[in-house]
Amino acid sequence: AGLSVRVIEAQATVGGGARTLPDPEFSGVSHDICSAVHPLALASPFFAAFDLPRRGVTLAVPEVSYGNPLPGRPAAIGYRDIDRTCAELEHGDSWRRLLGPLSADCDGVVGLLLGDKRSIPP
Repeated sequence: AGLSVRVIEAQATVGGGARTLPDPEFSGVSHDICSAVHPLALASPFFAAFDLPRRGVTLAVPEVSYGNPLPGRPAAIGYRDIDRTCAELEHGDSWRRLLGPLSADCDGVVGLLLGDKRSIPP
């Protein structure tokens, strides 16, 4: 209140990873830039050790993890359940071959992506 603030931003729009921008291909659709990493908070060893619930923070987990609009056809929806995701995709069998092994070994994937880089994950 009553303070002068100077905002310095390297991008064409201000806000960094907390900004929302309209999609250039789909009228009326906006995207939260950089929001793709938020789901990793649930798996993060740091946040597990930080004990968010003890600090009064509860993370909401939606049934739909993401959706990608596709020109001229229904959007591709990624659910927390890989079986449901594959059932709704035109090429769900290909999706399962690509991501099924990663989904089956979530602990290994989390260890590789978010674990200590000084050692080989379990």
